[in-house]
Amino acid sequence: MRFFTILVFSIFISSTIFSQKDRHSTSMQDAWLSCTATANPNTVRGTGHWIMYDFKDVYSLHEATFWNFNTPTRLNHYRNMSWSLNLLQGSLEDGLKDIFIDFSLDGIQWQEWGRFTIPKAKGSGFYEGVPGPDFNGKIARYVLITARNNYGGTCYGLGEFKVKATPASVSETADGEKSTILLSISPNPAKDMITVGLEFFPAGEVQYFLHDVKGQLITQGGWVISSELENFSLPVSTYTAGLYILSVQGKELSKSVSFEIIP
Repeated sequence: MRFFTILVFSIFISSTIFSQKDRHSTSMQDAWLSCTATANPNTVRGTGHWIMYDFKDVYSLHEATFWNFNTPTRLNHYRNMSWSLNLLQGSLEDGLKDIFIDFSLDGIQWQEWGRFTIPKAKGSGFYEGVPGPDFNGKIARYVLITARNNYGGTCYGLGEFKVKATPASVSETADGEKSTILLSISPNPAKDMITVGLEFFPAGEVQYFLHDVKGQLITQGGWVISSELENFSLPVSTYTAGLYILSVQGKELSKSVSFEIIP
């Protein structure tokens, strides 16, 4: 399989627009197909067939829709000559059947959302997909779909994946104004203590998570936000020198930043 970090992402406006415009073709160019197993970004999944979507920013995710691999079996023939009577790659049987869905803020530390089944596609240009899971506001930048099996084909394919989403880095004030939340760390690099600056996070509790670059959770905790600008201290002197990722999560919003600890 080739490595894919793809964005196939859209915000649905209405069910009317969806029914008119979100049909899927039978072209191989409009689909993903994996015929060689490779190491999964989520190490607990081992080696297999997978596709990872990078949304380029953090979003609160909601309803999703799948279009399975929609390309019928094709015959490469030229005037029925014997040298051309060979099946081309890709068939409806390559469509994903049972899958894992994982999500992540940083592409390193993954959480399983669930296990789902995608019905076999129709091989039709009128194919409008099937409802997928509702992420119920889970916050993520990455979504990882891993095949458990398919419909009997030799490869593994998926046509398209879309999810309704709202930016998770925007908060709304009591008067309806929206502000982009900001997360800063100083000093960077740091030795003993860092100051975490939080701006425009909505009032209430937030949770923080500190991971190393291998995705291991180092520590976690919580803070209470009571004003537009808050500063919190976090000791780091006991941690090994290297790069770290601090993530701060509130209700339907999240922000992450990397920093370095030096000896």
